[in-house]
Amino acid sequence: MPIIFIDPDEDDQLLFEKALLELGLPYPVRAFFDGQGVLDYLNTTDEQPFLIISEISMPGMSGLELRQQLEQDPVLRRKSIPFIFMTYPVVSALAEQAYELTIQGLFEKKIDLLEWQAQLGGIITYWTACYHPKRVD
Repeated sequence: MPIIFIDPDEDDQLLFEKALLELGLPYPVRAFFDGQGVLDYLNTTDEQPFLIISEISMPGMSGLELRQQLEQDPVLRRKSIPFIFMTYPVVSALAEQAYELTIQGLFEKKIDLLEWQAQLGGIITYWTACYHPKRVD
């Protein structure tokens, strides 16, 4: 069950992957630079992603638009993939828009590796323990 991470910033992708690696978590990362790549992946993979973590501000399709696309597609919606935004800075107008799209969290990106590890560790611990439609056997 991979974690999908979407961010157009290569440095943020590397920091995210390093933080997960150092946490020793069993989830492989599928990193994307844009929302369209994620839609293409989700429509062609047999994998059931564990979690989607997306930047809000991206060229082309924004994270908000990606979330709308996932919610409007009946096949992708049934995959019940938890969706979290991780962005910087967090501003109230974007937070309001994001939560109107039934996301499961909004976090501000951290600056250094140890902060990313702590933040990601908490997020993943929560979703590992949480039951949702695709985790109930």
